[in-house]
Amino acid sequence: MKRPKGKRRLPYWLDHFNVRDLKVLLRCWAAAWVAALLMFIGPTLRTIGTETFFACIVLFILPPSGILLTFFLGESTLLIGMNLAWAWGVIVMKAALACRSASETQARLTALHEQASEQATSSGQSIASETHVLVLNGFMLDTPVTVVFFVLICLFIYLMVGKTT
Repeated sequence: MKRPKGKRRLPYWLDHFNVRDLKVLLRCWAAAWVAALLMFIGPTLRTIGTETFFACIVLFILPPSGILLTFFLGESTLLIGMNLAWAWGVIVMKAALACRSASETQARLTALHEQASEQATSSGQSIASETHVLVLNGFMLDTPVTVVFFVLICLFIYLMVGKTT
């Protein structure tokens, strides 16, 4: 594409200062701004949850900048992928928890409650918050459960990638 003579302009692959491209930029910016704003509004964050952050990520992965049908195709592909990953996660969790006996799980929960009670009396926090901290610090982690999770997640990734050679 040739440039007109006399007037200095940007190369055509950098020149996006036309009405159509600015409308696309405004549409993408507005969608990302609304999704980001929803993360900072307390009631919305409590109602919708962490999906507001996911909405921002999806808008950056697949911005609404092209043809509507292509956008819906990309969004539906993302939705199918998320549902497939969720279903595999449910299967993995069921398989991982099957390798730990119910009596062992109950004993671990009892130990968790006792330790949370001890820490709550010494720190002055509630038992629920201390239990939450202990769980996040890995109190309920178990090696066989972790290994089953790891192996099945790696299997899922292998099956999704497929053979590339």
